[in-house]
Parts: sequence; C-alpha cells; structure tokens
Amino acid sequence: MGLRWITPSTARRLRPFWRRCALIGFGFLGAAFIVIMAFVFLERYLSVHGLDDLASAEDLIESFDLVMHTSDHKPLTFRRPIQKWTGDIPIFFDTSVSDWHRSMAERQLPLIARLIGLRFILTKTYDPQSALNVVLAEGAAAMRKEVRRFTTEMNASWRFEDYLCFAIVPTNPNGTIQGALAVFGVKRHSTESHSCLIEELLHGLGPMADRATYTPSIFSEFTIPIEIPLNDQVLIRALYDPKIKPGMSSEQTRKLVPGIIRGLIEDIKARGPEALYQH
Repeated sequence: MGLRWITPSTARRLRPFWRRCALIGFGFLGAAFIVIMAFVFLERYLSVHGLDDLASAEDLIESFDLVMHTSDHKPLTFRRPIQKWTGDIPIFFDTSVSDWHRSMAERQLPLIARLIGLRFILTKTYDPQSALNVVLAEGAAAMRKEVRRFTTEMNASWRFEDYLCFAIVPTNPNGTIQGALAVFGVKRHSTESHSCLIEELLHGLGPMADRATYTPSIFSEFTIPIEIPLNDQVLIRALYDPKIKPGMSSEQTRKLVPGIIRGLIEDIKARGPEALYQH
C-alpha cells in the first residue's frame, strides 16, 4: 500500500538506479571480503616467517617492559612488578587436555626449561597452590567453572565470552609465583589451539601482556606462531636472568634489562640460539 505512488513508468526509470545500488552494495561486500582474507593471509604469513630473525635491541628492550610490566586490559600507564617462579615447577595436565594438545605442549617444555634455568616436574595432582595447571575449557560457562575451581577471587569484570584462552598467575607479596592456571578453549586440533596453548604456558611463567613490538610473537594479538620465536626466547631468558628478581618494578628493571638483552644478542650472534640456555 505504501508504494502505490510509484507508477509503472517511474519504476522502469528507477531500474538503472537500483541496479547501480545493488552493484555498489556487492562491491562493498566484495571489498570487505578481500580485506578480511588479506588480513588472514598476512597473519598466517607473519606467524611462520621470521621465527629465527633477531629483532633490534631497542625493540626487545621496549617489548620486555610492555610484556612483563603491563596488562592487556589496562592503560599503558599501569605497571605491575615482575612475577616469576624461583624453583622447580610442578606442571599438571588435566584429563580435559587431549593427548594431541598435551604432546604439543610437552614438546616445548625442554626448550622453556633451558631458557628459564628451572625444571618442570610432571605431576598427576591438580594443585592451585604450587603447580602450573593446564586445562581445556570450551565456552564461557566452562571457563568460569575452572576459575572457581582454581580461586575464590574471580574478577566480576572478566568477560569469558571474549576469551579464547587466558592464564591466572597468583604471586606471594614478593612477586614469586605460587601456582598458576593456564586455560585454552579450543578443543579441535588447529593452529589457533596449538598457539593458544603455548601462549598460556608462557603467561603462566610470568609474562603478562600481548604487546610485543616485533613479529612474529607469542606475545602479540596479530600473530599465532606454533613455535616459540627467537625474540620471545630472548624475553623469557631475560625475565629469568638471575639479576631480575621477583617484585622488581618497571623502573628497576629498566636499569638492568638493556645490558642483559644486549649481552644476549651478542652471544646469539657469536654462538647461536643455544647461547640463551641456562643449563
């Protein structure tokens, strides 16, 4: 009834206009699809190329400060003290973790142990007080359940609907980690689930934010590597340098980290990545 005012002759004259509108609409949809696919391919490319390329000392020093002292969900002005383990790390894989995911994670443990100079000890006991607990939780409800299992101090602001994976890392007053929870939410065998699992294993060791300034990086929202890139290894090794103590502020580490990282870069250039190993 509302279109009765459009006569047949008017409708015929409007046909070219509507065709142009349709073509423009399809053009916008096509352009959006191309942009999305380009982003996906760029993400994949950056995730697998340059894994062994060494970033500049300046990028690594800045990234250390951002990754170790800031939080993804708070402004850059917010700074946290250093958190790290200081002794052997019991690690528990929940029965929810598939054999494939567990195998992928365990492949990374020898490298990580050499970087941090500590041992991982596989345990069959879930222990929020002293172990790094790795669990699979698909969906917001399952994630909330795992957090309640781990701690009574669940932050009401956490939006589990937006999380693919996350870690909770409590510390004692001096910054020493006392137990951790690493949760990943993708059960299928995929690049995303593999990268997500490695990411939360590393977050369970002390790194807090995905704000690295180089690519590829586990500590980045834009790349999803399935191995630990060399530059990330440098950051982890610097975090676990004996000079860096739990509880140190950003101001304190800024006096030490430049020398540590520059020394590591020189050693890598002279002896290769093995120069990062502490044992």
